[in-house]
This record gives sequence, C-alpha cells and structure tokens, in this order.
Amino acid sequence: MTTYTATISLPQSLDDSFAFIADPRNLPYYFPRITSAELVGAELVRTTAVIDPDGAEDDNGEPVTADAWFRSDPDDHVISWGSPDNDEYHGQLSAEQGDDVTRLNLTLTTSASYPGIQDSLDEALRSIAAKLADG
Repeated sequence: MTTYTATISLPQSLDDSFAFIADPRNLPYYFPRITSAELVGAELVRTTAVIDPDGAEDDNGEPVTADAWFRSDPDDHVISWGSPDNDEYHGQLSAEQGDDVTRLNLTLTTSASYPGIQDSLDEALRSIAAKLADG
C-alpha cells in the first residue's frame, strides 16, 4: 500500500474550515471526480464518481456509485473515510490551527496505483480553499 499526503494553509477559521469538510454533501466540491454524495446511514455515504480506469483527465470515464464509511470527529477536527469492502483504501482530512491560519492535512492510503493521485489530492485542497474563499 502507498500513502499520499497533501497540506494547505487557509486564512479561514478552524471552525469554518472543519464545518465545511465535515459535511459529506460537500465532497463533490473538493473531490473533482465525485459528482454526488448523500448520507444513507449514520456513518455511510453513497457517492457517484466518474472514474477513468486509465487515470486519464478526460471526460470519457464511467460513473461508479459506491458506499463508503464517513466519520467526523469534531473534537479533533478530523474526518476519515474508507471502503466498507476494502480496508486497503482509506483517507483522513484533518484541520488544525496554525499561526493565523488553518492547516488542512489530507492523507490517502491505497493499494491501487494510477497516474495523478498526488495531483488529485493537491487539487482537492485547492478546491476547498477556493470554495471557502467564495463563502
């Protein structure tokens, strides 16, 4: 398995940043391949994503719908997720207060390998920053 990480600093407050990432309905705003996300249980989210098995950045991917567990820990400002059927895929996004900024730390662990995973994580954090800046 490989673990990928990405970090970004934001001017928004810790509480505002965490409130945004902790709402699973916001997943499509920051994971660009996710087209929809809805809670279907206490810790279960159903997502639809456009996946290209070759990792290409074109519009020729296939929509895939799957369930994932999604947990939010407001005390530690951490969300985590993973596949209920595959313990070799899971991630975590944490928010922490820095000097006049909020730092978001994104970690993804997976046994899958395709081009662009690191770029996707970096893009996700830039998307969060842009959405929070827009209010």
